[in-house]
Amino acid sequence: MRQLAAAQAGLVSAEQAGLLGLGNQAARRLVAQGHWSVACHGVYDTRPGVESPEKQAWLAVLRGGEPCALGGDAALRVLGLERPAGIPLVWVPADRRPRSSVDALMRRDTIGRLSRRRGLLPRISAEDAVIDVAEHLHPEAAVALFSDAVRRRIVSLDSLRVTVGARARVRERRMLLALLGDLSGIESTLEYAYRRDVERAHGLPRARRQVQVSRGSRSDALYEEYGLLVELDGRAGHVDAESAFRDLSRDNRHAELSLVTLRYGSRDVRGRPCEVARQVAGVLRIHGWPGDITPCPRCAHGLQ
Repeated sequence: MRQLAAAQAGLVSAEQAGLLGLGNQAARRLVAQGHWSVACHGVYDTRPGVESPEKQAWLAVLRGGEPCALGGDAALRVLGLERPAGIPLVWVPADRRPRSSVDALMRRDTIGRLSRRRGLLPRISAEDAVIDVAEHLHPEAAVALFSDAVRRRIVSLDSLRVTVGARARVRERRMLLALLGDLSGIESTLEYAYRRDVERAHGLPRARRQVQVSRGSRSDALYEEYGLLVELDGRAGHVDAESAFRDLSRDNRHAELSLVTLRYGSRDVRGRPCEVARQVAGVLRIHGWPGDITPCPRCAHGLQ
């Protein structure tokens, strides 16, 4: 019993307790004496007063009964992604009539998520959880989720594409497949915004992404034929003096290789993409690019 409770963040169901030889009368005595508490109907807390996200997730699963599995943001948090806290979502078989509560949002699974569940704390597959959450997000938020999950090697772009293709129903299927097709080599929403709003929207040549130009570093975008690097500095990793000096040192090493570096932040890419595109195009032309930028709708309306 102690081993089971430890594995389940201090929680045991009445059914589990009975299977281990602890009857209802003994469980009620433990509750009356203050050793245990009733977490919800049919679930006991062997560590009253000790709260944690893991305990919240286990409570939702034990409420769901066997078989069931965590889904949505709760499943992604179990996988190590930073997601908003909230009431855990639990998937149960389609033939049940579950009731949600303050502890758990119960949903009936009609597309086979439970057949792919994983883990001691049962959760749907990483791919199912990512797609379930992404199909309700704004495109840029979906990009952030995809890139975060891929960067942490929880999923791959290919496995997500396969999951979307295999499902009978996916909300915003076309949009999700388009985003997944665009994300090769992209590791942040800023890189995605640069490709979409600067490079593609203005007809610039397509750069290579996440290229190792010098030892110990990767560059966000390399226009190899024209000797130009574009580095995109989001907040993470670029907020202290050490990071700034590291960037300067890398830019100097690249200059020794006859590579020019242009560096932009979020305010540049998202706030003035047309101006960024003109500057990138200007450097590309100096290095031999025969093209010219294509005005985007933002340019046409004078929004610089």
